[in-house]
Amino acid sequence: MKNAVLAAIIFTAAFTANAKAQSIFDKIDRLAGKVESATYKVDRAANAADRAGKTGGKLAGMLGKKKENSTASLTDTNGANKTVITVSGMEMEKLQKLNDLLENTDGVTSSKMKYSNGKSTITVIHKGDTQNLMRKINAKANGVYTSQNITEMEDGLVTLKL
Repeated sequence: MKNAVLAAIIFTAAFTANAKAQSIFDKIDRLAGKVESATYKVDRAANAADRAGKTGGKLAGMLGKKKENSTASLTDTNGANKTVITVSGMEMEKLQKLNDLLENTDGVTSSKMKYSNGKSTITVIHKGDTQNLMRKINAKANGVYTSQNITEMEDGLVTLKL
């Protein structure tokens, strides 16, 4: 009889432990389902935001909205100014001559050229403002460009079109 009672107690304890373990597993499973649902909702929201951003960019492009050039008017730690010269329609040889002129101009610390068939850029680190830099360059730019090729000039940004 003791063996039967002992077996019943062990069976009851095992059954109770099994039920509690199953309850814990059920809770974990429900939480995993909630996490999966939340992840799905976040992914959908991210995709919707991405699509909206692309649509907004296309609309801004269609409306001709001009993007700000965030690198145009920055100054470095030495107090020198940064000017980005954007050039369209200039072949590589003339762009290299312009870059050489810039590098050999008084007050220019450095220049970095990026060539592209459609639109090239030269980033110049220099002392003084952009207008002063362009005055110095215009005096030496014979055969590379004329002042009539300057389509835009503001502090930190110059646009040339040939």
